Amino acid sequence: MDISVYEVMKSGGVMAGNTCCCDFDRNSGDYSGIIFEKGFFFLLVINGTAKLSDIYGNYDLHRGKLVVLTPSTTSSIEDFDADFSLKIVYIVPSYFDSLPDGQPLYNQVARYLGNYRLPVFDIESERFSYLKQTMSLFGDGLNVLNVYHDGIIRNLCNFFLLQIADTLCTENNDTTVYVKRENEIFRNFKKLLVENYRKHHSIGFYADSLNITTTYLSRVVKSVTGSTVCFHISKMLCSDARRMLECTDMDIKEISDMLGFSDQSVFGKFFMRKTGVSPLKFRMKNDLQRRDK
Repeated sequence: MDISVYEVMKSGGVMAGNTCCCDFDRNSGDYSGIIFEKGFFFLLVINGTAKLSDIYGNYDLHRGKLVVLTPSTTSSIEDFDADFSLKIVYIVPSYFDSLPDGQPLYNQVARYLGNYRLPVFDIESERFSYLKQTMSLFGDGLNVLNVYHDGIIRNLCNFFLLQIADTLCTENNDTTVYVKRENEIFRNFKKLLVENYRKHHSIGFYADSLNITTTYLSRVVKSVTGSTVCFHISKMLCSDARRMLECTDMDIKEISDMLGFSDQSVFGKFFMRKTGVSPLKFRMKNDLQRRDK
């Protein structure tokens, strides 16, 4: 049985302000997987092995792996071995956005998110030990503080985010350290896209919402990710369509309507163009593969 990380944090995590710290291991519950979505999560693998996956790929996890998950991603960790243990720090998205040192971190992970890869890194042992110590500071100790409680949490978050950004600078030796306005625009575009891709399929909506021209948005997205705005919109729509065809019994017209297409025929042509098969044939092929397993 898969479980939301929010349930894991509710039962075993420690909330402090707009953060939560949680230690997870194989003995935390009889779960086959943990689902991460709609939040900023920082995961440090302490021991053992597992598999991290999203709709675009799979990643092997082992001791020393650092994972940065943003609200625009949905992923799960499964296939834990008996020794698997994980330290999790969660930061509420609206609070993260208020932190001045969130952007340098986002600068380091933008190219991964822009190319639909999860930011997963190997970190060296010395940095691993130091990061583990910092993550342990997000816990019960914060809640005994009184007068300076909020300020200490804010400064701890900023320190933590800069510590990770500094660690990733070593990994991303070709990524600039300073905060680019391009990356800030791309981040805001991604947030808008996740919230609106079903309703708005045109670049004009996103450019207008960001108060920039369509030409400038196109240039920024192409510079950060190597792909066009239309590619990112289509990628979200196609991935959602595949998921609904695979995992639900919704009929094709319902899926077309939910994804904001004017009619089922337009949706069918879009899906055929992106996958090479019609929605019906895709569903039938998927059903056959499941029966054969």
